[in-house]
Amino acid sequence: MAGPDCAAAGVDTLIPEAEVVVTDTLEQTASALRHLVAAGGVMNIDGAPGTGKTIALQYALARLPPGPAVRRVPIPVGATISLLRHAIAGALALKVRPDNRRNTTDQALATALRSPHVLVCDDIQRLSPPALEYLCRLAADPSAPTTLILAGTGSTQALQRIPELASRILTRQHIPPLTPAQAQVALPAFHPLWAKVPPQHLARADERCARGNFRAFAQITAHVIDAVLTDPLAHSGSALVEAACRRLGGI
Repeated sequence: MAGPDCAAAGVDTLIPEAEVVVTDTLEQTASALRHLVAAGGVMNIDGAPGTGKTIALQYALARLPPGPAVRRVPIPVGATISLLRHAIAGALALKVRPDNRRNTTDQALATALRSPHVLVCDDIQRLSPPALEYLCRLAADPSAPTTLILAGTGSTQALQRIPELASRILTRQHIPPLTPAQAQVALPAFHPLWAKVPPQHLARADERCARGNFRAFAQITAHVIDAVLTDPLAHSGSALVEAACRRLGGI
């Protein structure tokens, strides 16, 4: 079903008139996250690129009731312990310089995390094993009630390399691609242009180009909008979708 608009759900698709589609997966993610924050622990969100992990996470975070401070930690590629430590400090708005000694930064983090926090780390597959072990120490510190949300494509495999951290995962959420039946329902709710596309053409775009990937559907939508704005007389009806799929190289 169509949910709130994207801005209200904390989601930016950069597509005019697009709305968040509240699928069962989004509701399950929001429910799991509420339970996690109430109980404490670690949550893992995984799924193939483009299936909607980030949107599900943004939607779930926007649905949290008031409680612990939520901070998103940017994960740079190949993040070491030092980079991760300073990324967390930055997310907590701590005045810590990159040249600060390790103990000084750790003490500042320990002090800040004595109050309950939810640290959101996306793309954790970018982290080295020592950096993941550092997150494990944060989760295991009894004096710092920190809840961790660890997301990213391949994050499950990355966490399995650190058994102690994997053992602390309270809930795992997999974000699957849309099934053909789900796509037929979700796409018209996502954007009004899909309500004008015959079901058989939507199914063809899914089979030959999108394959249940919501990001691919969003890209097709953007291409169709661009084609209409650029030359509204060039195509009509399903031909717009065909042309958009060709841009993606799927048809």
